[in-house]
Amino acid sequence: MKKNIYLPFVKSICLLLLLPALITACSLYEHPELTEDGEPGIDPTEVNINIDLSLQLKPEAENGAENKLLTRADAGHRHRIIVDAYQNRILSKRQIIYKDITDAPQLNAEISMKLHARDYQLVIWADYVGIDSDEDLYYNTTTLAPVISPETYRGNTEYKDVLYSCQDLNLSKYRNQWNASITLNPEMKRPTARYELIANDVEKFMTDGAKAGDKYNLRVRYLGFYNTGFHTLDGVSKHGLQYITFNRTLTVPAAGTKEISAAFDYVFVPENGEIPIAVELLDSKEKLLVRTYLTIACKEGDRIVKHSNFLTADPSGGIGIDPGFDGTIDEDLIVE
Repeated sequence: MKKNIYLPFVKSICLLLLLPALITACSLYEHPELTEDGEPGIDPTEVNINIDLSLQLKPEAENGAENKLLTRADAGHRHRIIVDAYQNRILSKRQIIYKDITDAPQLNAEISMKLHARDYQLVIWADYVGIDSDEDLYYNTTTLAPVISPETYRGNTEYKDVLYSCQDLNLSKYRNQWNASITLNPEMKRPTARYELIANDVEKFMTDGAKAGDKYNLRVRYLGFYNTGFHTLDGVSKHGLQYITFNRTLTVPAAGTKEISAAFDYVFVPENGEIPIAVELLDSKEKLLVRTYLTIACKEGDRIVKHSNFLTADPSGGIGIDPGFDGTIDEDLIVE
């Protein structure tokens, strides 16, 4: 029988042609590396992150006084906690949990997530959403770099209170360690300041003709460019916009009342720490009755209370400038 002298040559050519495909196929699948005990690992590139979170919901009252600022009697909201891992300032992974609101001044939560053994910035953002919806309510959190206010700006709500943290997370040192695990205790802080305006001229307002039960429109205008966002990776306020306002209906209280809360808001603090505003009182026909100009000087975490004649000041506008300060401010302003 005659042998085919070309057959070995043909086989060699076929093997050479198939070699790249075999190499590629092998590279598409990796077996987990073995542990020191010779057992297969789960994923040598993943690290278990355990977060012990503690949220201080009610700031401590000054001088032992009872703090009523953050009392939330209604049940229309719930806590939302967002955990974002950014790699090279690009969102790599997000995890969200929700918690019911209680009367406790502190909220504790345990959060677990897995991240590949790389280096990240880990951001935690704790705010509020509706009880029946996961949708953004007071902040647009599509990204936390930056978070921005929604198109409809809202003031006069305690549910704008927010806490956040940002920390570098170096996980590359855990590469090829099987089932590595770390625990984090992030330090949460407020990126906002809270201010409240107290009208201390109710009696004069009623002497001038206002009657109990009458309704007026009180409007707060932010002057110039007002920062409506916050960049959590950089820790600075962003997204300056003009013509930002919010309103509330102010009802004249019963005779004998000396002062009432006119308006309040949570604001992101600009670089210079100053937020100029105009406070305006209008009647039912939108006629301007009173205008007060003032500048809120603040820093992150501050709680500021200002008392002034917001109901009876000259409609041409007076000016009150806050000096530099440290901590909580409760001061009287008189605008002629």
